[in-house]
This record gives sequence, C-alpha cells and structure tokens, in this order.
Amino acid sequence: MIRQSFPAAVLVSLLAAAPAFADGTASPQYFNGRLTVDISGPDVAMQLRLPMTRSTVETAAKQNFTQDEVIARLKDAGKMFGFPAGSKCQVESANAFAVDQQGRITKADSNLQAMYRFRCEGAKIDALQIKLFEGLPGLETVKLQVTTEKGEKSFDLVPGKGDVTL
Repeated sequence: MIRQSFPAAVLVSLLAAAPAFADGTASPQYFNGRLTVDISGPDVAMQLRLPMTRSTVETAAKQNFTQDEVIARLKDAGKMFGFPAGSKCQVESANAFAVDQQGRITKADSNLQAMYRFRCEGAKIDALQIKLFEGLPGLETVKLQVTTEKGEKSFDLVPGKGDVTL
C-alpha cells in the first residue's frame, strides 16, 4: 500500500476552503437574484428568484438573516418596490417561499421565490424603483427583465442603482 501525506500548508488551505460551520449551522444567504416584471395595462406581475448559498467565514457578516426573516421581508411588497407617484399602484398579492430543486415548496433552507401582483389605476408606469437592496442588505446583483407593450428591456441592478426608466 502506498501512503501519501500532505504538507501541513496544503491541509490548512483545504480546510480553509471548506464551508464554514462544518457542524451544519452555516446560515443560508442570498446574494444574487433574477426578477421578471410584466406590465400589462394597469396590472403588474413580478416574479423574483433568489438562489441560496451557505455562509462562510468571509460572508457571514454580509447577510445575517434566517431564511424565515428573508421571506418575511420579501412579503412586504410595498418596501421592495416603488412606482411613479401618479400611478396609484396597490399590492393585490405578495407571497414568498422556499423551493427545493424540483420547484416544490419546502421548509428546508433552500432557494427562494416570490410572486407579486399590483394594480395601478393611475398614470402609465414609465419607471420602477427596485428596493430589494435596501430590504435585503447583502444582496449584490439583480438581473431584471421587464416586459411591456413596447417590448422587453433587461437591466443589471446593483446596490444604489435600483431605479429604472422604461
């Protein structure tokens, strides 16, 4: 039998690369997302997807919420999105939940999905405020896809740059 040993420096670097909290207490974190928005007349429908990663020693302080806390924040649609003052948009529904790899709702730490519906009885919607970065500190990027009767537009949003003109 051939026995091979690793130098101590290699072993330390391998351990450092392993997920933090090997005891299973690493918390779920959500740093990137994808938001699709469909504006059709007075109706606005949105779907948000946030893939989960596990916290590491380096990322633990970036986002320190339980999955339930993140879900509760996402359900508060009025704090997550803004519309032009004259559009008179009201939240019709807002729901957020964890989904497993097959898209089934789960209670386990997992990816998150949120769905929103707004009814806007006022002026035409020509801009959006995406306030996800304020509502979920630690979120780094959101890929936004907006569909209107004019066509589709894509945006790459980052903290401090969540306002979009349509």
